[in-house]
Amino acid sequence: MPLIRSLAASIAAILCALPAAAQTDAPTQIGQFSGWTAYTMPDGKRAACYALSTPDKADDSVKRAKPNLMVTHRPSEKTYNVVSLDLGLDLTLNGSADVTVGKTDFSFFTKDHSAWSRDADTDKAVVTAMVQGKELVIKAKPAKGKPLADSYDLTGFAAALAAIDKACAYKR
Repeated sequence: MPLIRSLAASIAAILCALPAAAQTDAPTQIGQFSGWTAYTMPDGKRAACYALSTPDKADDSVKRAKPNLMVTHRPSEKTYNVVSLDLGLDLTLNGSADVTVGKTDFSFFTKDHSAWSRDADTDKAVVTAMVQGKELVIKAKPAKGKPLADSYDLTGFAAALAAIDKACAYKR
């Protein structure tokens, strides 16, 4: 499962980084919900859907690419609610990141520049907490340098999630 998560994040990151003119299968925005944007993207016979946000409070103590938080549905792979956080710099390989939503803590693993939940059940629990919560905070240690923390405002997340659920025909 971690390989699928890693592959999905890598593909999404590459597609988001390419100029729109160079993409033949570019993401399509399906809605904007406060700080959250919902997208669909061609993915074989069925579209992939994702909700994306950037932190409202990003740790600026280190130079890095812009971080983001994404929840992805990939019906063609039968994966839903996949939570990934791109911290914008290299993280400790197989290290850990602490994710807190409200009063609930989750332990993610790190690879390259991203943090991932450890399994599908954790993904589902994180997404449920995000729907009910106001803020998600991630704390992680880069491969080099001191630990950093980012926080994401969850206002609009429930609506963005509903939009990707509908677009990918996912029933909660």
